[in-house]
Amino acid sequence: MFPYLDDAACRGSDSELFYMESASAIVQAKTQCGRCRVMDGCLEWALKREEFGVWGGTTARERAAIRRERGLRLTPAGVA
Repeated sequence: MFPYLDDAACRGSDSELFYMESASAIVQAKTQCGRCRVMDGCLEWALKREEFGVWGGTTARERAAIRRERGLRLTPAGVA
């Protein structure tokens, strides 16, 4: 699944935090991301693969905007 998991600051955290939509949960998730040494790699991976949740310090909406700027599309699930 996620190639950076072994080095991620969120490893061992409750993954539900990263999928909650409340403002406080998003702040908590982004705070963890901000301390992560693989955040940039996580973001690049998520831009291609993740439609929901906080990944690489960004929300789904923020990633959608980055995708539009860069002309990227999500890779369908199950495609390598």
